[in-house]
Amino acid sequence: MKCLICDSHEASQARAHIFPAWMIASAFDPENRTRDHEIMCAMYPFGTKLPYFGNSVQPEKIKELIGRDLTDKEILEQENYATVINLWCTSCEKKMKLVEDYFLENVDRLIIDFSKANDTEIVELTNANNFLIRLFFYSIFYRAHLANFMRFTLNFKTANKIKYFLYNCLKDNLQSTVASIESSPRKDQILKYPMRCIKIEQKEKEHTGFVYVHDKYNKPYCFILNRYLIQFYGRGDRANFTPKSFFGISSIVTSMNNIKNYKEDVFKIGLINLKLWNEVKKNYVDGIVEILMSSFISMFIKVFRRKFHFIPDKQIISIFLNELLENDLPLAIKYTKVKFFEACNRTLRKLKTLPPTSFV
Repeated sequence: MKCLICDSHEASQARAHIFPAWMIASAFDPENRTRDHEIMCAMYPFGTKLPYFGNSVQPEKIKELIGRDLTDKEILEQENYATVINLWCTSCEKKMKLVEDYFLENVDRLIIDFSKANDTEIVELTNANNFLIRLFFYSIFYRAHLANFMRFTLNFKTANKIKYFLYNCLKDNLQSTVASIESSPRKDQILKYPMRCIKIEQKEKEHTGFVYVHDKYNKPYCFILNRYLIQFYGRGDRANFTPKSFFGISSIVTSMNNIKNYKEDVFKIGLINLKLWNEVKKNYVDGIVEILMSSFISMFIKVFRRKFHFIPDKQIISIFLNELLENDLPLAIKYTKVKFFEACNRTLRKLKTLPPTSFV
């Protein structure tokens, strides 16, 4: 298969990270190690049987999370949800790493002081190249799109335009990349998408982050990438970012005047402190629980109706939820596909009005 970015070389980059490892590491490992220590549960309901455990995760930790050791077959079937195989080439991977490293050194590692953030603060990156920052974020959006990460997809026009930016602007070294941007008569097109970005205060060696992406265009596209909250539109200027939900993040972003980046001379990043983030985090957890429960109920109704040709009433659904939730199973496997169907079968055994059967 050809590389989905340059369309010329073979897509030979194996186990490529969708998001830079340094950006999301502490979301999956409290000690912020970037390789082999990740513990990742399924990114959406029914996506897998077991969490992914990096090669260096100790057996006792695995046993704590799933209640037993992995079998040899399960070890072979382990899948890192934040990596992909053979979607782009090694050449494009190296070019994207240039802007990743630039952002890490010239933005992320320099924004470490949250003492002035009385809840929020806006930082203007006067000494950083806003075009390189844009290309960094575009590379993330496009890779998430190609990988269909958490079922995320860009609209057709936006995907093609971002692909065009990456292909035509990224070169073999940073100097050539900057020169290619500066020499382009259409370089301002790179800045045409409204974008807002927030960095979250985070204590060292504290597992407080999440990785979450809206699965479709929700005006704007919304990302939670551990310590970064990102919203952007796929077209045109929009003065007001919606929806006002996004776990309470949109209302925070809206309250920060002049944080929008659109045809900007200087890229701006907002900061929020731990106090405000803890409020967002609670909204996030509550929102994800609601999404999960709605998914489980919807799936239960679907399989029940397929089996018995009628919709279960509220009492049956209540029995199912009790079977799913009220048990001592380790949290890492409590809501997997296997445990979902086991809860369905326990529900059936409690219903005397239905013929003996089971879900498969």
